[in-house]
Amino acid sequence: MSDPLRPEDAPPNLYDDQGNPRFFADPGMDRFVAVVMNLAQEVWVQEERLLALEEAKSGTSIDKDARAKEFIDRVFAPIREA
Repeated sequence: MSDPLRPEDAPPNLYDDQGNPRFFADPGMDRFVAVVMNLAQEVWVQEERLLALEEAKSGTSIDKDARAKEFIDRVFAPIREA
């Protein structure tokens, strides 16, 4: 039986010895990317809180989907530029 999180047709070198996905040759880089993504998640939570406060104060609706897209575009801009 295969690991439910690991597709059966996944290349064998995509996972390390512990079963974690590996995207870069240096495992430290995978951990660094995970840290950056965790920080981005935390920043987005704060952004959502601020948007809720702005909505409550102004009484107008804010397009949260558009703001989320802008945030994601900013976070991933360095990757898209490369």
